[in-house]
Amino acid sequence: MIEYLLLLLLPVAVYFGWWLARAIERRSSGKRKRLFSDQYFQGLNYLLNEQPDKAIQVFLELAEVNQETVETHMALGNLFRRRGEVDRAIRFHQNIIAKHGLKPEQRTQALLELGEDYMRAGLLDRAERLFSELIETDAHTPSALRSLLDIYQQEKDWDKALEQAQRLEQVSGEHMGGVMAQFSCEMAEAALADIDPERARRHLRHARRHDPRCLRARFLLADIAMQAGEPGNAVELYEEIAELDSDYVPELLDDYLDAAGAAGEEERSRQKLDEWAERYNGISLTLKLTEFIARDQGGDAAGQYLVDRLASKPSVRGLDRLIELKAGSHFDAESSEDILKAMTTRLLSRQPQYRCHHCGFSGQTHHWLCPSCRNWSTTKRIQGVLGE
Repeated sequence: MIEYLLLLLLPVAVYFGWWLARAIERRSSGKRKRLFSDQYFQGLNYLLNEQPDKAIQVFLELAEVNQETVETHMALGNLFRRRGEVDRAIRFHQNIIAKHGLKPEQRTQALLELGEDYMRAGLLDRAERLFSELIETDAHTPSALRSLLDIYQQEKDWDKALEQAQRLEQVSGEHMGGVMAQFSCEMAEAALADIDPERARRHLRHARRHDPRCLRARFLLADIAMQAGEPGNAVELYEEIAELDSDYVPELLDDYLDAAGAAGEEERSRQKLDEWAERYNGISLTLKLTEFIARDQGGDAAGQYLVDRLASKPSVRGLDRLIELKAGSHFDAESSEDILKAMTTRLLSRQPQYRCHHCGFSGQTHHWLCPSCRNWSTTKRIQGVLGE
């Protein structure tokens, strides 16, 4: 009978033992969680009270207790890096890397962050070695390649920068042609500085293969053509640039006219200027055409042309030239007064009248409370050429 009772009580005892063990584990876990919570909020309190050293120590101790704080450590390290406290960021990320039992992706991410810390600190050699090791192990290769590319750009090591850009394009599928063309142009400029135009041309051919629309390569080729006594080639290159992007007309205008004059293509260049004037909205081309008209047809015709152009495209530089022509009595005074008044009115209407001295917010209306930074009595009238 007693043996039978013992057999019945055995499952009950096993269940009770299991329940008791769970209860103890929950109590212990709850205690650890309370400890983690207390330390976590203590660390946050130190941060809020601008006691970063104490906060660092608390969070370092937290990592010893719970490995799941790795992400918190990396976030804090990034925060210190953005604040310019690079030494503290390095300490955080080095501490993460020193931990055993991290997941491979966590260790790799910490190494990437440490590399960024080294870059911010100006320790480019350390950062370069770290990113190179990551690339060799194929860990986070695109991120490491981008950082390594940035380092080589800072060091002006264009050969290595070009190599890394090519690898990045292969790995990520990101189009790097425009960037690689710029690296080739940098090497071409170095070759020109060494008086080696043939090597420069070779680099520029590579640049145009990387980016068929590369404008910088065309500018450099035009310079080489002029030095080689080939102004006709330079004229064609400058015209290609203007067709590809008319915003570069002011940059090429004087050199283009010099090349056209050397090639005996003055009439062709004048026709091109008239064509470009229909598409380009800037004032440089208008002022250049005004010069030609003044030379060929006289000041009155030049003044009238400028008045007509400025009526639709107001410009301070154009206004300055208009006043100069008016002083020489080269065109009708009444029409010039109208256009001068219209231009100054339009220019002033676009200018803000008030600016906050705290944050720089500007507008047409006075505010006692700045709408941007929410400071009182910081918005005042702007003084200067276009203000008071």
